[in-house]
Amino acid sequence: MYPENRYLQRIEQKANEILRKYHIRKPPVPVKDIIVKMGLNVRSYDLSDDVSGILVIENDKGSIGFNPKNSKTRQRFTLAHELGHFLFHHQSKSEIFIDKDFIVKFRSEKNYTAHEIKQEQDANMFAAALLMPKEFLQAELARKDYNDLAEADFISALAKVFDVSIQAMTYRIANASLFRP
Repeated sequence: MYPENRYLQRIEQKANEILRKYHIRKPPVPVKDIIVKMGLNVRSYDLSDDVSGILVIENDKGSIGFNPKNSKTRQRFTLAHELGHFLFHHQSKSEIFIDKDFIVKFRSEKNYTAHEIKQEQDANMFAAALLMPKEFLQAELARKDYNDLAEADFISALAKVFDVSIQAMTYRIANASLFRP
């Protein structure tokens, strides 16, 4: 197995460990509750429109802030994304992660380092794995309710069940190699 695939598996495994630890067995995943149970603070911050979230680490204690101007589904993804940074990227007792345009960094005019891009991809993968676990998706995909839906309606219905955006659901289904039965 390639090192990259092992790392992706590690991200999926970490999300699954958290779901098991907190006895979460169906969507939507209560991401804010998980973060609080893990000992981090969560609060809305009056952030500029181009900032979705922030992770502040002081003395190894994490605080996650989200932009209340964003949609509920974006807020949920941001919370999971920042948790991913906390779990996979923080290396010192005091750090700050500020996420601007984290979903579409490649469209930004700023030149990001390969390391920054990798961290954002990792955090996005973790957020997707936590909010849309493969096991939960497979269970939903097995339901007959979706059989007669067109693809766009099918993805929209799944996004509602998981309380995520249509865009996030589309990426997750494609990246997790999950296909409609």
